[in-house]
Amino acid sequence: MNKFEKYLQDTFGEHEPREIEELVFDDHWKDKESFTEDEKKALEKYVNLIHLSLNNIGLKSLKNLPRIKGLYYLSLNNNDLSGDDFDLLTTLYPNLEKLKISGNIIENIDNLLKLKPLKLRKIEVKENPFSIGNDKYKNKLFDMLPSLKIIDQSDKYGEEIETTDYKNEEEEEEGNEF
Repeated sequence: MNKFEKYLQDTFGEHEPREIEELVFDDHWKDKESFTEDEKKALEKYVNLIHLSLNNIGLKSLKNLPRIKGLYYLSLNNNDLSGDDFDLLTTLYPNLEKLKISGNIIENIDNLLKLKPLKLRKIEVKENPFSIGNDKYKNKLFDMLPSLKIIDQSDKYGEEIETTDYKNEEEEEEGNEF
């Protein structure tokens, strides 16, 4: 067991990684600029992960994020991400539908074009330089990423939409979004 695997056991208790669907590392570190290769390998053992939350840990790079094909929901709020390496998300998380990247340092909205291969349905981007004081960013994002249904808790008509953290199959079958 490497040092990070021991950290995972100490932090989350004795568990079997294959049985975990959600990992929340919010505020666990202050300056976690990127993950190491060992950390990546340890996290890739969580093959059934649906939700990974890495809010407010100081990420500057998506380098060495774990590849988890079934990941549905990724939260990267309040880090130091510029969006320059967002293309990595398309190969790491091909089934990603919900992405939270509010409170980062994304200046160029065009960096989000890298997410087009994903079938994102919901994104949160508020409190980034490109969105602050710009009332047209949502329209541009809806055009750039046609699969989007919700941006910052509102649909393309400006209606506020309440959302849940996880996909609820019954609600979606009934036509409700998230």
